[in-house]
Amino acid sequence: MRVPLSEEEQRILQEMEQKLREHDREFVERVSHGSHRLQGSGGLRWSAVGFLVGTVALLGTFRSSLVLAVGAVLLMLVSSLAFAQLLGARRAPAQPAGTSPSRPEEARRRSKGRSVGLADEWRRMRSRFGHRG
Repeated sequence: MRVPLSEEEQRILQEMEQKLREHDREFVERVSHGSHRLQGSGGLRWSAVGFLVGTVALLGTFRSSLVLAVGAVLLMLVSSLAFAQLLGARRAPAQPAGTSPSRPEEARRRSKGRSVGLADEWRRMRSRFGHRG
């Protein structure tokens, strides 16, 4: 059952939408293309299934066929990379509109379409777990 909005409610809703578009365009674009969170969870499941299928195929074929075993390893590799990418996309903190990443080199890499390097990730993990020495 749908309840129609009054003219006043429609006007208020349109004003709210306009203000949201003005203040956070990235969010509006992301949300207008559907729920990426639900799509990402499906991708996570498929990549996990692909990895498991690759593992079973590897265990079943490594003695009989080198070609199938290599294909299974490639399936496992692609699945694990897809899983990591989708998981990283889901966990990436959203930057508020008009702000930039905390470090200039990170901003430069992201503006060129590259992710943060392994050295930066290693440094972040060491600081998170309180590495001494």
